[in-house]
Amino acid sequence: MEVMAKAGPLITDLLFQYLGQDNDQIEHAFYRLNPHVRREVFLIDTEVILPDVELTPKTQHVTKSWD
Repeated sequence: MEVMAKAGPLITDLLFQYLGQDNDQIEHAFYRLNPHVRREVFLIDTEVILPDVELTPKTQHVTKSWD
């Protein structure tokens, strides 16, 4: 997926915003897809490619007192 990253945010913030998660593997994949990105913060508006990841559903485990 191609997106336009605005100047200012961290790469980790961008990944979490679009993918709902961020970890070292996703960041490494991001840098492989975007060799033109060399900093952790976007200094100018930059078009980037986000890695394909399996989105994990956001689930909550509710614990009840009788569990």
